[in-house]
Amino acid sequence: MLAAAAQAEERFGIGRPATPAEIAGWNIDIGRDGSNLPPGSGSVERGRTVFAEQCAACHGDNGQGSVGDRLVGGQGTLASPKPIRTVGSYWPYASTLFDYIRRAMPQNAPQSLSN
Repeated sequence: MLAAAAQAEERFGIGRPATPAEIAGWNIDIGRDGSNLPPGSGSVERGRTVFAEQCAACHGDNGQGSVGDRLVGGQGTLASPKPIRTVGSYWPYASTLFDYIRRAMPQNAPQSLSN
């Protein structure tokens, strides 16, 4: 136990400790039950506009895939002999999808989308 504690204290002379503000900027987990969702609003029309501006270049105009992964289809196929691997089949729940998009998309500017 003491050896593990001593090893945890070892420093490599690179980097620095993250500041509380830096940690807070990434502490944005959304629970699978939707807990910790930020206040927000939207509409189908606004979603179409955001998708066209921020997502379609990689995922295609209708989410069919392009440079980026296919987003649509495939629900219920992962256990089949020929699964259709899409974002929709891996993450069928809105809270999980929102959490991932909020953190990681668009790939060239993560965390740049508003709530």
